[in-house]
Parts: sequence; structure tokens; C-alpha cells
Amino acid sequence: MKIKQKNLYHLLMVFREVVKQGSFTAAAETLELTKSAISQYITRLEQHLGVQLLIRSTRALSLTSVGYKLLERSDELKTLLDITIDEINNIKQQPTGSLSITVPQALAQPIVLPALKRFNKQFPQVEPKLIVDDGNLDIIKQGIDIAVRVGDLQDSELKASKIGEHQEILVASTSYLSSLEKAVTLDNIKEQPFIATSWQTTNLTHYFKDNKGAEYEVFLKPKFEVNSANIALDLVSLGLGIALLPDVFVKQHINEGKIQAVLGQLTGKKHNIYYVHAYKEKVPLKVKWLIEFLKEAMTNQ
Repeated sequence: MKIKQKNLYHLLMVFREVVKQGSFTAAAETLELTKSAISQYITRLEQHLGVQLLIRSTRALSLTSVGYKLLERSDELKTLLDITIDEINNIKQQPTGSLSITVPQALAQPIVLPALKRFNKQFPQVEPKLIVDDGNLDIIKQGIDIAVRVGDLQDSELKASKIGEHQEILVASTSYLSSLEKAVTLDNIKEQPFIATSWQTTNLTHYFKDNKGAEYEVFLKPKFEVNSANIALDLVSLGLGIALLPDVFVKQHINEGKIQAVLGQLTGKKHNIYYVHAYKEKVPLKVKWLIEFLKEAMTNQ
């Protein structure tokens, strides 16, 4: 079934609302339509795309894999449209004032700085304030507009959304590895001086996977303990040992040949990266745009 382009967006938003509400009935109430109309819209969309988007049962709705992908793109489409409309509405009132953002050290340079560069070019009247801190600062009490967080998020009333992920990898300097009499292996890695960040000292056992999915348990006892990912990388560069750091943080140094991945076929845990803010309804345009630039910077990694 061929759907006119102007009607396709409407069907996508109906689909998005059905998933958001969890049922045709709830979506119909929200959109002020009949349940049968909602059902017809979803059927038309599925026929137009030639795929099933929703798995219907008497108890609940669930998404197919294609449905998940379409939901993700529908969210992006709505966000971009909302931003565009806001931009048009505010074309005579470009964002001004301060914009505060907090980010862990390991993500400041690879993610936030490129985003701020793009942001500053488009909105030169805004004055960004960057707080690089590995702690979970109270963004409400400290008046922070947006935070970049890593790992599992605590339940809260804050608005959060995933923008990407990073993976831990073991690294050492090229000079350090070449100075060893024996290559580093799973059997002897515990003999290597481990440069631990403060959040790695409470758990000395780390888990890695190879490219076939097999899992390995590695015990790493800290030789050095630092509270900064930057300092950990500096110690690695000085040839003082190995460290377990985010791939996005060390990517450039690996590309430049300054450091290398240790046990190259093994990778550590994956951690989700989120943006978090406290705005309930009207999110400032400058915050929306920064979020888009953060997503773009993450995609470019």
C-alpha cells in the first residue's frame, strides 16, 4: 500500500504513541481517536513498509526487531522536528546565557569537546561552563543543565537517554611492551603493574571476552591508584604499567602508535553512556542542540 509522504509522518507518530502507551486503547485516548482507527493506521504502516512492526497478543504488545529500529528512528525524527520548530520559533531570539555541563574525565576530550566546538560555532552567544568530574554531581542542587553519565543509572526523576557506549580495554605503552622479556598473556598478566583508577580498586577481578564470546576472569592487583583517567593514561605513556581504560578515551593514542592494546583479542565490559537533565516539560533549545551534537560526536567515534 502506497502512502503519501505527507501522511507517513502522521502514521509514524501514531506508531510511536502506541509503543509509548503500551496499548491501542491507551494510545487512542491520548490521541483522541478510536481504537479501530489506531489499529487501521498501524496496519497501513506495516503494509506500506512490508514488514510486521508489532506482535499483538491479548495481554500486551511487543516490538519486532524492525519495530525497534523504526521506533528509534521515529524518536529521532520527532526530536529533530521539534528542534527545527523551536529554531523557527526562536529565530529572532538565539540562545544566550550560560550552559553548564558535567562529564567524566575520560569522555571530555573525545565526546564533549567536539560537541562544544560545533555548538559554539552555531550559538556563539551562549557561554558554556564545562565541569570535568568523575563523581555523580547533584545537577539540581548545583544548577547544572546537562550531565554525561556512564554505567547503570540510579532511579530518579531526571530525564535520561542513551547516546552510545564504550568498552574497556587493557592498554600499555609500546615502549613498555617492547621492553618485556616475555609477551603479556592471560597466564602472566597478573605479574604486570596495574594502574588502577579509584573506581577500579574495590573490584580486583575483571572479566574479558574474546571475539568468539568466550569469557575470561583476570585478577589485577593495583600497583598505582589514581583518581584521574588522564593521569592513568599519563602513567601508561611513561611505561609504568598497564591500565584498563575506555576505548573512546585511548583510541587516538592507539592510532598514533603511542600505546597498544594488551591481549588484543580480549575486550572488557561495555558501559552505556547517557545524557541526563532535570527539565520536565520545556527543555531549553540550547540544551536540545547540545544533546544532538553529543550524539553526533558519539557516532563519529
